[in-house]
Parts: sequence; C-alpha cells; structure tokens
Amino acid sequence: MIRKATEKDIVEIIKLGSILNTNFSKTYDISQYLKDEKYIILLNEDDGINAFIIVYKNIDYFELEAIAVNINFRKKGIASRLINFFEEKYTKKGDSILLEVAVNNEAAVSLYKKIGFEIINIRKKYYDQIDAYVMKKVI
Repeated sequence: MIRKATEKDIVEIIKLGSILNTNFSKTYDISQYLKDEKYIILLNEDDGINAFIIVYKNIDYFELEAIAVNINFRKKGIASRLINFFEEKYTKKGDSILLEVAVNNEAAVSLYKKIGFEIINIRKKYYDQIDAYVMKKVI
C-alpha cells in the first residue's frame, strides 16, 4: 500500500534511509519533516516499509529530495510508483518537480528520464567531487 508517512513510521524510515546515507538520521530530521508538511510517501507492506520518497514544496516548485528502496525490492518499478502517486495526489497541471542526481548514477538517471524528467543543468562537484544533473518534470 502506498500512503503518506506518519509519526509512527519514523523508526522504519530512518532504518531504510541509512541505505541512502549512513548519516541519514542527522541529515534528515524526519519528525520535523512530518511537522513541516513535507511529503514522505511510503510503500508499506506486510513486512514493513520497503521504500519511500521525500518531497517538499519550494516557493514555486516541488523538490524530490530523497528516494530509498529496500535492496530486495529494487527493479520492480516501486520508485516510479511512489513518484506517480505523489504527482496524482499532490500536484496539479503546470506544477514542476526538480531533483539533483549524481551524473554517475546511471540507474537513477535512466529512471527519471523514463518517467518524464529532463536534464536542465549540471552542478559541478555537487556530491564532493562528482557532478550532479539538475532534472525537472513539468506536470
């Protein structure tokens, strides 16, 4: 089931988020994100939370800040489903979603292009010494 996160999901989100970043709990204050009305969309199944995305509303666009998918659930279209759920439920025609992704993360770049994101810029050395694409999708 895909749904918006609640306070009771924080521990599992942090656990899964550690695959993104070993400092996930320091980088992302999930409790505060939920209070600030940032969107955390989950795939919650019988065995727990297997994927999430974090999106927030900037002044004039949405920012897709993070995606995490349990390694056992990858390559099953889950990230696409979560992004599509967010788009259908929380955006309207004309809204934009932006994200940054490391240029060497070929799987992620391919996924984003497949679901309609386009490269609009490159940020030099955004991830330490690795450049990042800025990608955008207009709903």
